[in-house]
Amino acid sequence: MLIKAILVGLIYWLSMGRACYFLSFAFRKPVVLGVIIGLVYGDVAKGLMYGATIQLMYMGGIEAGGNIPSDQGLASCIAIPAAIATNLDPAAAVALAVPFGVLGVLINNVRRTINAFYNAKADKFVEEGEYDKLNVFSFLLPWLTNGVLYFTPVFIATLFGASVVQAFINVVPTWLMNGLNNAGNMLPALGFALTLVVMGKQKYLPFFVLGFFLYSILGFSMLTGAVLALCLALIVSLFKQTDEEEAA
Repeated sequence: MLIKAILVGLIYWLSMGRACYFLSFAFRKPVVLGVIIGLVYGDVAKGLMYGATIQLMYMGGIEAGGNIPSDQGLASCIAIPAAIATNLDPAAAVALAVPFGVLGVLINNVRRTINAFYNAKADKFVEEGEYDKLNVFSFLLPWLTNGVLYFTPVFIATLFGASVVQAFINVVPTWLMNGLNNAGNMLPALGFALTLVVMGKQKYLPFFVLGFFLYSILGFSMLTGAVLALCLALIVSLFKQTDEEEAA
């Protein structure tokens, strides 16, 4: 269990550490974390099931200005191991993930507060021309600090497993847990609704209709559909950019 706790803690750190932002942004998705945590626990099917269920809460959500409304990485890295270990119902896993997602927002705010100190030091080095020290305060120390903040709660929760999670659940009043459960059941509908709002815009409707009928006729996989959609988006973007350059 110690090795699993260390691995899950490292997984959360890598997903939220921002060493490579585009990689970590994709890595922190519950459906991706579910597969990786499933590999750690030797049950990819369950990990994917729990990850996909938790992912439904965050469909259509955005991080406006980099402010996360809920930390889906922490929610996944605590709820999924506990769910696999105790064979929780997917709906219960969602209810468990909700409060930890909120806790992750607090951890993120602490990270930003600490980084303010590092940023001030980095600005001072720039002013003084000491560029050799800049990398330490602009990347290395913030990243290691992220490791402490992100690794610790997941490691503890995973190491002590169901006992810690169950203790947390026992502290939470029944009415609040029921409310979180109901909220977790409603959030997937909200995510789908936000996605449909985007697809429902008039200029995007032809793409939606084209994708729907192509899938119905050809029956390709989701990965194939994603590749086709990406190519189509790049082609449209290229033509739009060419038109703007000609107009200028």
